[in-house]
Amino acid sequence: MFLGILFVLSTVQVGAQAFRDEVEDSLKAFSERNAAAADWIKTYNASYDYAVFFPFDDEKDPLAGKDRVKVLEEKYKHLSGQLKKIKDTRIRQYLGHLNEDARVNFLTRILPKNDARRKEMISGIDVNNWLGLYNYLPQRVIKASIDASLDSLYGHDMTEYGLAKMQAISARVSNARVRHALLDDCACDVLLYGKDYADIDRFWKPYCEMAGSDSLLIRKYADKVKSIKNTKKGMMAPEFSFTDREGNVHSSKEFLGKVVYIDCWATWCGPCCREIPYLEKRVAEYQGNGKVRFVSISMDSNRQAWLKKLDKDNPAWEQFILDKVQDEALSKAFGINGIPRFILLNADGTIADSDAFRPSDKDFHQQLDAVLNK
Repeated sequence: MFLGILFVLSTVQVGAQAFRDEVEDSLKAFSERNAAAADWIKTYNASYDYAVFFPFDDEKDPLAGKDRVKVLEEKYKHLSGQLKKIKDTRIRQYLGHLNEDARVNFLTRILPKNDARRKEMISGIDVNNWLGLYNYLPQRVIKASIDASLDSLYGHDMTEYGLAKMQAISARVSNARVRHALLDDCACDVLLYGKDYADIDRFWKPYCEMAGSDSLLIRKYADKVKSIKNTKKGMMAPEFSFTDREGNVHSSKEFLGKVVYIDCWATWCGPCCREIPYLEKRVAEYQGNGKVRFVSISMDSNRQAWLKKLDKDNPAWEQFILDKVQDEALSKAFGINGIPRFILLNADGTIADSDAFRPSDKDFHQQLDAVLNK
């Protein structure tokens, strides 16, 4: 049954992360009836933990002072040995394949870019093997084939990066499932991690041509592209509404007359909460400046969690929350696909920056003052 589920998955057009999620659901369903496989999968997930091998800069490094390659190889060998406990040959072979792919995935991330071993491993990856999507192996191949200098475009206009990635996909990928997943990743990179596009159609038109009949991809990102076009600097900001803690509905029209720095956040969002102390500091620094207004708008679906957080922190600046309809409207208008997200509006209601700098940015004052003093 498990292999049957995998066959069904292989015929469905989904992105790389969606594919991984569906396979994990299938693994869970299968393992409930196979104790040895269940134990192996549990160990597998714990062994290949991205948070352990690749912690964020502000998080504690669990492997500090240790040889990451050595730790990885030990986990790989242990899992290889544990496979012997699984009696079903086909399942054992499949899980063994996952183990091999995971090792390659992690090693190619750990080893330096100019390491000969890394280059050899990447060159040996079959970019058209859709099972490799579970461990992002086709992505590793395509990434390695793109000019590394284009990485500097992250956080800026990523059109050239996207065009180069599409060219690499076109040249190397024939499997429809892999092609779909990689094109999905390409749009995600350019549209969700880029900003300040000179002309988004330079990417979007050839992207739609390449996607062709894959309408799922085009529909998935069409609203994002529309929001990019409608929220350029200098354009009048889309009107949106929000609610205060007493339940009163307010409109963004109330912001007219002052520059407004808007923080879109949620209590469950770790990066959002890490920005709060910095925002608190910025509010204090601009206290008494009648030109600027700081506003936080929560995207929490749990209103009580939001109220509890406010009662605990007692923030000194305005706090609002979105209901479901308001959330959908604001997210669609500004193309908000992830938080924290910061929006800067001019006093006349036009957009200064629809994807603005963070409170923690070292040049926060310089960027905000440039808008205040123009």
